[in-house]
Amino acid sequence: MKEKKIILSEAALAAGILLDAAGVALITKSNFGITAVSALPYTLSQTFPVLTYGTWYYIFQISLMLLLILLTRKFKKDYIIAFVVGFLFSFALDLATFLFKFWPESLPFQMVYFVAGTLLLMIGVAFLINSRLPIMPQDLFTRDFSSFIGISFKKVKTAFDISCVVISCVIALLAVRHLIGIGVGTLLSACINGYGISFFQNQQKTRWAFETKWFPK
Repeated sequence: MKEKKIILSEAALAAGILLDAAGVALITKSNFGITAVSALPYTLSQTFPVLTYGTWYYIFQISLMLLLILLTRKFKKDYIIAFVVGFLFSFALDLATFLFKFWPESLPFQMVYFVAGTLLLMIGVAFLINSRLPIMPQDLFTRDFSSFIGISFKKVKTAFDISCVVISCVIALLAVRHLIGIGVGTLLSACINGYGISFFQNQQKTRWAFETKWFPK
């Protein structure tokens, strides 16, 4: 059996944040629909603009962590550090959005953006999960909850994404009578992201052994 190469978990975490942010920015640039996990906070920010999108996103993340704690009756230091990772992701997302701002917006380019963004997002989240370090709250929720209930990550991730989209649609239709930021790409990503992330997780695990240097378990 071929020996696996060692990769620092901290490097995997950094790569995951950057790839995840780039993926989200490209998918948004495609105008095919925002990512499923971003649908709820984005819809809330547009429906109730008294708070910014970033504020709603943190409320969303805090709510997920509180729900996880209530369901599992466990609290880990990861749950605090995850919010720092979330802040770094937000900064990377803003930077990626700025860099992609002046890229062409014709339909062929939009299709490329969506496909490339989806792949980058899947690979990035796979790195975040495999790092086994504190990750963004929404990903930490799906990772720990899938482990708690004994159901595969890909199934929990898919159910979580679809739930975000459904709740977003209900809120938007009740509040403003039309969908907000939801498109074909949103529904497609909600159905395939869990399986794609699981695929790239396995591919990474067959090639690398993830070891932490600064955050020993």
